[in-house]
Amino acid sequence: MKKWVWVVATIVVALLIGGYAYSNHHATAKEYQAAMANGRTAIQSKHYTQAESYFQNALKRRLNDQTAQHYLTQTQRYVSGENALEARHFSSAQGYYGEVKDTTNASTVLVKRAKDRYKQVKDIRANVKQFKQILNKAQGENKALNYGQSNTTLDELFNNTKFRQSYYKNLYEEALALRKSNNAGQTSETSSAASSSSSTDSSSSVASSSSASLTSSEKQAASNYSGSNEYTVTQSQKELDGKTITNGQIGSARQTINAAGGQADAMSDQDVRVALQQANKKGLSLTKYTQQYLK
Repeated sequence: MKKWVWVVATIVVALLIGGYAYSNHHATAKEYQAAMANGRTAIQSKHYTQAESYFQNALKRRLNDQTAQHYLTQTQRYVSGENALEARHFSSAQGYYGEVKDTTNASTVLVKRAKDRYKQVKDIRANVKQFKQILNKAQGENKALNYGQSNTTLDELFNNTKFRQSYYKNLYEEALALRKSNNAGQTSETSSAASSSSSTDSSSSVASSSSASLTSSEKQAASNYSGSNEYTVTQSQKELDGKTITNGQIGSARQTINAAGGQADAMSDQDVRVALQQANKKGLSLTKYTQQYLK
């Protein structure tokens, strides 16, 4: 009798254990499927950190599962590519995107996105190469003291709308600094030339004083000289839209140039007039013109 009881008890226990194992396996399988589904949804919504967590959870439910591992690795590489792109490490970004787009048995959504990113980074790297060549040319012209030509070369960059994108921030800042250096060089040349002209006029005046008198043409030239450390200019060079630029306008313009980061104190009155004329010609405010051409 006792033997029969033990047999029955053993069978019952075996059934219970088997049932529990089956139930537990079934529950684990459902959790795995749910984690994988949630991970795919997170990828679709571009919530990549969540997607990684879901795929890691799926691996806990099914150890060494190749599908979950492929999804996890693919997602991690895509995130690495995004981070590298944001940091402007374009070579690394392109490498990560290349690995993602070549991944099989994983997310087709990430494959498509990686293909698009791969092409984008390839274009960015081509632009960087082109922009660097133009910038190097402008830097060489600056070293040769050809400031105006250097600025003309830089205009090729600043007139390109792509150059203002964040991907080229470092090059953009280099170009701004070079333009500022060019403008300072041009201002220095103008001041030196004006000083030389003033010295020449002074010497002429001394020589003339030793003569009996000035000729009529010399008197007219002396009368036309405007002073203020400037070259003698024509009336049209002192006008804006056909109206003479007043001293008040010049004073106000100096304040605007300084506020925009320019160096108005180093500019003659005629330099300020030219800035007003050029800003008007280009359809820019004086502040914008200063920021683009006088910094």
